[in-house]
Amino acid sequence: MIVGGFDIATTTGCAILNGSKPLHVEAFRALGGTDDGKVYTTFRHWFRDVLKRFEVERIAIEEALRTPRVNATKLKEGIVELSPAASMDVYLRLYGLRAIAIQAAHGLNVRVIEVNQATWRKSFTGNGHATKEESLALAQRIVPGLTSKDAAEAIGIAWHLNGVLREESLRVAQPTLF
Repeated sequence: MIVGGFDIATTTGCAILNGSKPLHVEAFRALGGTDDGKVYTTFRHWFRDVLKRFEVERIAIEEALRTPRVNATKLKEGIVELSPAASMDVYLRLYGLRAIAIQAAHGLNVRVIEVNQATWRKSFTGNGHATKEESLALAQRIVPGLTSKDAAEAIGIAWHLNGVLREESLRVAQPTLF
């Protein structure tokens, strides 16, 4: 089965695998700069093209950033302050790209799962808190010479999806006793 793994962001990591064999690995940066309309349009064209060109059957995308959390230390001092991992513009763009990916996959009849970063990292590296550098080092064993951390993470996401699909096939293939 041909699967895709995507680390969706301003620079999106993409890995298309046929089993454990990489068919296509890249880091794609949508054109458009600060113009969200151009970024979304460029991303949509690229994303659909990749799914169609490689006849991808299933994809996994890393869950987008979660919403900002309240800074607990400051709250104890009576100050309500958010501790965002990124600005609101970044959240809006990431969730916009996520929506485009899900809609494009749906339109091509490609099933999508979203996977938590710690989950795929545990599946790929054995450590749910592995760094981008550790993911890259492992991905380089699959694609020698790979330099993009975004593409490396996409390989990890696709690798995780292959594991999920293997588990599903084993569950389905088990004969019933009655």
